Amino acid sequence: MSLLNIFRGISGEWELGRVLWGTGGGSYVVTPVVLQAIDLYHGAHFDPASFCGGYGAGLAAILAAGGVGISQKDKGVAVAQATTTSDVGGTP
Repeated sequence: MSLLNIFRGISGEWELGRVLWGTGGGSYVVTPVVLQAIDLYHGAHFDPASFCGGYGAGLAAILAAGGVGISQKDKGVAVAQATTTSDVGGTP
């Protein structure tokens, strides 16, 4: 099992939602470094204190929203698979 398996869905295939969730979280982590580099290069104003004030809450919101969305989708897929499997041996 590799780290990339977190981007695979319940069926084992790559899922767009999981990939976007991972890249969104990763870009949120990299953003402060990039903005400070731009600040050093261009002299643009970047206030790290105000950014860090909302950083934890923003990262938690991104992770929570992605996690809830993916878990709801996986739950729906599992229910659909269970319903399909139980209907196979039913009466016509």
